[in-house]
Formats: sequence, structure tokens, C-alpha cells
Amino acid sequence: MPGSRRALIVVMAAALGGTLAAPAAAQVSKRCVGTPTLCEATVSMAGGASNKQITVRLPGTNLRLLSVNATPGFVHGAYILSRRRFSEGGSVFTATLDAVQGMPRNARLTLMFGHPSTALSCGSIPRGVSFITIAQIASLSPRSFTCSLAKAVGRRWLARFKAHRSVRSFTATGIRWSCRLVPVVPQNQECVGGNFVVRFSGPTGI
Repeated sequence: MPGSRRALIVVMAAALGGTLAAPAAAQVSKRCVGTPTLCEATVSMAGGASNKQITVRLPGTNLRLLSVNATPGFVHGAYILSRRRFSEGGSVFTATLDAVQGMPRNARLTLMFGHPSTALSCGSIPRGVSFITIAQIASLSPRSFTCSLAKAVGRRWLARFKAHRSVRSFTATGIRWSCRLVPVVPQNQECVGGNFVVRFSGPTGI
């Protein structure tokens, strides 16, 4: 195990035991980059955070928080994003970030927002994959995609994984999907097909 990762785990254990002094509170304002119906904002966790007030200005209204992913993967679980709310007609998202000290310089959170007409959060499959989302990557007719489609992709991916078959490409619901492992947690799998992108948390076997 690399020294920096080992040190972070020690810091996390101290924080959970209540013995770690937290850095001073701060505020940060970010712009969500993308379209009025689908965008992402990135927030640094370098060095840790205590009651850090996060404000994300969204390019549209009535967007929902679809996912929160951490990079690098081993810092997942070393932060809490609480007091989440939307204001100003849904065009502003605010939250409070707490993260243990010792976070590496490249530690960050990526927040994905989407309008229900463009992207959906689809929950999980029991004893399978979790944190499932689906988003359009091309203009289609309204409601041309559903969580049923996203979960069908997740089930096919999981079945192939358990059968020790390649999960890099396969067909589900009549659509050819190309999948890849991405360096974020929890949504470490990304599958693209038929003008859609499906993301979820799946086992890696390592």
C-alpha cells in the first residue's frame, strides 16, 4: 500500500475516533458546467474540510442532484456532504462539506445535476449494482429513456461479470453498449450506447 494512502487511512481512523482537529470553516462557490439540463461541478477536498459551505450555481432550474463521486477512489467514505438544498427557484444548490485532514492534493468531489427530462437517478439492483443513473447524450423525444433501461444494462453487465465474461461490450434491450472502468467512486462503471450513458457502482474483482 502506498505511503500516502496508508497515512490517509490512519488519519481517517483518528477522525472517526474524534481525536483529529479540523481545519477552519470556509466557503466556495462553483459553476456547474454543461447544458441547462445536465451539468457537473467539481469541488476540491485537498487537505480536508470542516463545515465548508459549498454553493453551486446551476445553468437551469428544476435540476436534481444525480450523483456525487470521489476521486481518487480510496477517499470515498472520508467525507460527508450534508445540509443539501436548492434555492432561488432551483438555480442554486448549497451543501456543507466535512472531510478528514490529510486528503491528497488531487482529492475532489464531482457533483452531477440533471433535469428529469434528461437524466434520472435509478437506485440500485438488490445484491447487484448500485448508484445507477442514466442520461441522454443527444436530443431525443421526451421520456424516451427510463430507469428500466438503466437497470437492464446493470443486470446484463452484472450477469456477464459473474460469468467471467467480458463486460467491455454487450447488447441489452436491443442496444449495443460499450463499458469502461472509470477512476471515481462509487460510480466506477460507465456504459455508453444508443445516445445514452449509464453509470453505476459495480464490483471490479480486484
